Amino acid sequence: MRRLFGGKCLICFIIMFFLVWAGNISPAAAEQRPLEQIFIISVDGLNYEGFVSVPVNNMKHMVGEGVIDTKSMALKVDTLEAAEASLITGALPEDHRHVTVKNRIETESLFEIVRKLGKNYIVIDGSGGKLASFEDRDKVYYSCESADSDEKVLEQALAVFKKEKPFLTYIYLNDCRNALLALDDKAYYETVRKFDLALGTFVNSLRKEDNYYNSLIIVTSPRSSSPSNQVPLIMQGPGIKRNISITNTMITDVVPTICQLLKVDNPAGNRGITAYNALLLNPEEEQQVLLKWTESLKSDRVAAWSKYFELQDTLYQTIYQMTAIKEEKQSIFNFMGEKEETINKMKTQIKTERYIYLAIFILMLAVYGIEYKYLRKKFMLFK
Repeated sequence: MRRLFGGKCLICFIIMFFLVWAGNISPAAAEQRPLEQIFIISVDGLNYEGFVSVPVNNMKHMVGEGVIDTKSMALKVDTLEAAEASLITGALPEDHRHVTVKNRIETESLFEIVRKLGKNYIVIDGSGGKLASFEDRDKVYYSCESADSDEKVLEQALAVFKKEKPFLTYIYLNDCRNALLALDDKAYYETVRKFDLALGTFVNSLRKEDNYYNSLIIVTSPRSSSPSNQVPLIMQGPGIKRNISITNTMITDVVPTICQLLKVDNPAGNRGITAYNALLLNPEEEQQVLLKWTESLKSDRVAAWSKYFELQDTLYQTIYQMTAIKEEKQSIFNFMGEKEETINKMKTQIKTERYIYLAIFILMLAVYGIEYKYLRKKFMLFK
């Protein structure tokens, strides 16, 4: 009787386990849904140190359904405009030339690629207008107050998304950057935690509207904000592997990775490399990827050597200019020495001439005195 009861309990336990396991299988795991929209969330000031020092459960949940590089290489730039432009172009500041709010992007960006595909995009700027140059003829730019919290900016982004239904939503957040500028570690870590909570709310809203598993969501920070120059790069969505870590990425790799998912060519001026190890690929695609990667490495090698030769020529030219300056400096020193020597000679000559003139003057006075006494004596004799 006990064995029968124990067997029934075991069967019930196994059935309950499978029911719970089946209930926990996400739609993404059961069936890969098509990519219908992209969210790029740029969290200015979020760095590797902040990510690993704070309990960021929502970001880690996204990692469980996607991929992460906790030490992706960020750019060392002075302005947020330059960093954000690099994130959407995959180009370096000297290529896209967008370094201040007065500039415009001078190379192809992800926005142009989306437009070529016949789709739309929006920009949600939480900086208070510093990314106003991202606005174009389609009027897709929405500026929030710089004092708005990340939570509020994400709420506005959701509201705009529900209204406009864009294919690409680009969101800039700056609470972490502001906390960094305050030089208060506790305040910074608290800000990172608050962003994570706001991200959780944002993701839950997408789930409720059934827009989560058909969305590619990317969370990162393009600008370096710590000595390590490392930032987390999280990607989750259709075409992305699940629950893996990748390494050796840069934030310029975001655009070519998106282009690979969209099956389009990378934008002109792009310096990034597709994160192929983050993508779901069949064997044939993997073979093509290896070939592309090989060609990319060859191209990068040629570019690196060309840059090396250019730097070498610049170095030699600099050395030549420094040698010429040194010789000119020595020539000036020699000239100054000769000038000083000439001046000393002239001073000595002037002193000598003065002594001679003084001696002549004294001699003349003596002669005049002698002549005066002689003449006086002579004329006194005839009186």
